[in-house]
Amino acid sequence: MIKPYEIIEHTADVGIKANGATIKELFENAAKGMFGIIGGGKEYQEKIQKKIEIKKDAQSLEELLVHWLSELLYVFNKDQIVFSNFKIQELKKNRLISESSGEKIDLTDTDLQTEIKAVTFHDLKIEKDKQGFACTIIFDV
Repeated sequence: MIKPYEIIEHTADVGIKANGATIKELFENAAKGMFGIIGGGKEYQEKIQKKIEIKKDAQSLEELLVHWLSELLYVFNKDQIVFSNFKIQELKKNRLISESSGEKIDLTDTDLQTEIKAVTFHDLKIEKDKQGFACTIIFDV
């Protein structure tokens, strides 16, 4: 069984290598990896549910992935929710609908590990392999 994601080191930034048997699972695991970096691996409860919908004329799945992760990061900063579970209900090049759940926190009183400023396109490419799909995502910290 392949790991959903693994954290990788990058010069002055941080990244993940995400994996999934399907494209939907790859996107879900990429989000888990991003919040794994933010929360330092701490388990957060699924107390709050948020429907997140992206409607963009994305040129690629990579672009849609960056838009979705960026929206999750925006909601995290705006609503102070550390997401821990992600279920993608619909995924097309120009539309993504997900149900994401997590826990509301006080940003001044937490054990958060890493502040992610942005999701980047640096060397981002979704690739199909014999186990499913994989990609490497670099985050600006």
